[in-house]
Amino acid sequence: MNHPIFLTSSHLNHMPVGSQNQWANFFKTASFELEANAFIPILWLMLFKQDNILWAKYTDDLDINDERSLDDLKDYQNTFGDHYYAYLVIDQKQALINLENHQPIFTAIFGTENNIHFEQFKSLIEQHYPQYILLRTSGLPIHSNDANFLIQPLQHIENFQYDHSNHDEFFALQRADLAGFDDHPYFFYGVNNNVIYEPINKVNPLQENQSLNLAKSTGLILIICTSIVVIITLVVWFTTYSIRYAVLVFLISAMVFGFISSKLGQQK
Repeated sequence: MNHPIFLTSSHLNHMPVGSQNQWANFFKTASFELEANAFIPILWLMLFKQDNILWAKYTDDLDINDERSLDDLKDYQNTFGDHYYAYLVIDQKQALINLENHQPIFTAIFGTENNIHFEQFKSLIEQHYPQYILLRTSGLPIHSNDANFLIQPLQHIENFQYDHSNHDEFFALQRADLAGFDDHPYFFYGVNNNVIYEPINKVNPLQENQSLNLAKSTGLILIICTSIVVIITLVVWFTTYSIRYAVLVFLISAMVFGFISSKLGQQK
């Protein structure tokens, strides 16, 4: 089942408020976003601390004046009422400090061989999240007014700095989760579905040279055959002075040498 959550580059220090019609402008200015389905990547959590947890109303997930969302807004109001959900937001500077401080726990859990994913994620934060980092959690199947799904992993991450014991279960769970993913970058920090990838299939230089040589050879064959046809036609004309014979010889010669040149081209 699809339960998307997002780590969005935002100019706001809070979740957009639909009752103030902030979503339309938010989506226009949100320049970068990572996405995951039904789980929160561990590196996302390492950007935050417990005091970064804030609350938003479910009914504020849609702009109140957006006519396209009126039916959805009514459904939200009937389903959630005045209930809230927990989310995370932080500025880039503090997020990078937290991430750097949490690198020892990342290495302790996943080993130095996975530090490359840590560095790649850090680079994404530096390049694409210049202001605020917003972890949008409303897509998760969570209980209303419940923040335990954020508090518990954040406690493990924060407490590791002061107490390395009693974390074996958390470590084992993270390693088991990693083993269930073939796509390790996706497990660690999600995916940006708006990235334009370069084509994987590139032209083989050797094949390109062979094709070029074949084209040159085929062109040379055509020139030679054409020259022979012209010469034969001129010889017949100057010998017989007959237009009929010259045209007949030209057509026959063109057909014969055209057939020969095509066969030679196919062989090459």
